[in-house]
Amino acid sequence: MNFTNCTTEANVAVKPKTVTEKMLITLTLAIITILTMLLNTAVITAIGTTKKLHQPANYLICSLAVTDLLVALLVMPLSITYIVMDTWTLGYFICEIWLSVDMTCCTCSILHLCVIALDRYWAITDAIEYARKRTAKRAGLMIVTVWTISIFISMPPLFWRNHHSVTIPKFTTLQKAYTKNGDQAAT
Repeated sequence: MNFTNCTTEANVAVKPKTVTEKMLITLTLAIITILTMLLNTAVITAIGTTKKLHQPANYLICSLAVTDLLVALLVMPLSITYIVMDTWTLGYFICEIWLSVDMTCCTCSILHLCVIALDRYWAITDAIEYARKRTAKRAGLMIVTVWTISIFISMPPLFWRNHHSVTIPKFTTLQKAYTKNGDQAAT
């Protein structure tokens, strides 16, 4: 009989990052985070302060910019810390909240892109009729729907998990026995 061992380790032995690598990674990710904050703030400010941009389609874009700004403010800094340190040092509760915020913002961002695409599609395929239907109230309803769906998708895991008995195995070993002709034998 031929025995095959499959071992997967959660903590794979990886060469630790040097100080130079950590500094370069931190600097690069910090620049991306700061640019994300600045550019999304610029979009929000432009739409909020320019009267000509107060259009229903731009409200959707503004809400997308708010979502992406929240990613830059709440998710990316903790991600940088996690990536550079190669471990989570902020505790279980912060981890759970961070994951939920990340999931909410990512879901919200994707749904905003879908709603913007749908809005553009309707504007092109049914231009005359949709121009009449394209109101601030309808855009607001779409935005509220997107945020509501995003929150409902990301919040349940916070309450469904058993927070007291979390154990993460360091590795698992799966052992399968095979017969001479390649069929799996009963073990």
